[in-house]
Amino acid sequence: MALAQQTLALVLEIALLAIVLLAIGIVGMIVIVRNLQTSYKEMYRASSKFDIELRKTANLLSKAARNEAFQPYLDKVIKELPHAEKKALLQLVDDAYEDIDVTLEKHKYLVETYENLQENRRVLDAKVLLFNQKIAYFPFNLAARLMKIKKQNTYTHK
Repeated sequence: MALAQQTLALVLEIALLAIVLLAIGIVGMIVIVRNLQTSYKEMYRASSKFDIELRKTANLLSKAARNEAFQPYLDKVIKELPHAEKKALLQLVDDAYEDIDVTLEKHKYLVETYENLQENRRVLDAKVLLFNQKIAYFPFNLAARLMKIKKQNTYTHK
């Protein structure tokens, strides 16, 4: 009888330990998923700001530089462009910016918008690099695979 009670007590202790470990694992996974969601939302907001500044800068430069290369991008929604096209547009913006006289008073707003674009690009790239680093390591990589989150691209090109 005493052996049966000891066995039952041992089984109960093991079951309790398993339940506690399972609860810790579930809580840990919830924290990890919420952290990934927060990082992704921050990156998404930075991406939206970047897209807006890219649109404004491209529109201003197309008028200031009178460059026909901007024409294919003027009627498109920047947010819907694939990364490669956004990167090509960013390169076009950089090239056109180098060709204008930034000292002129009429280009003051253009210069300010271009500087905002570059600042937004740096912020976005920093958030993307941190996010990519986060999903590369355990345990975030497991949650990222479960959520089907993929590595994001940066816009740094120099």
